[in-house]
Amino acid sequence: MSTGAIIMMLIGCIGLWGGCAFSIAYAFRHSKKKQKNEQNEAGK
Repeated sequence: MSTGAIIMMLIGCIGLWGGCAFSIAYAFRHSKKKQKNEQNEAGK
């Protein structure tokens, strides 16, 4: 495998896993906020 192919593979993997991690973190934060809002509304 050439050096260019390895570099492109690393960039692709980092982009893919980075995007996956960002999506999971965003969904986790969003669901946490939603749970807090539901608890606040239930307590009223």
